[in-house]
Amino acid sequence: MALGFAIATLTRLGEKGVTAITVEVRIQNGTLAIASTPTLLNTPTIAIPGAIYGLLMFVPGAGFAWWASCRQGLLKA
Repeated sequence: MALGFAIATLTRLGEKGVTAITVEVRIQNGTLAIASTPTLLNTPTIAIPGAIYGLLMFVPGAGFAWWASCRQGLLKA
């Protein structure tokens, strides 16, 4: 998420673009971790860390969403 945020900010995409890319990076990382691990390595047990990561990423994702909504609210005021 931090890298997606940094790159989007450096490319000057604007507040909505930066928020969208950061959230998209979070969603894709979680989905990729859950979906690809047992398929690529052919071991379902290896999917457990990916599943845990996918669930735990909701915490920083929610924190980022809250921060972004507060930040955008301050910019409009």
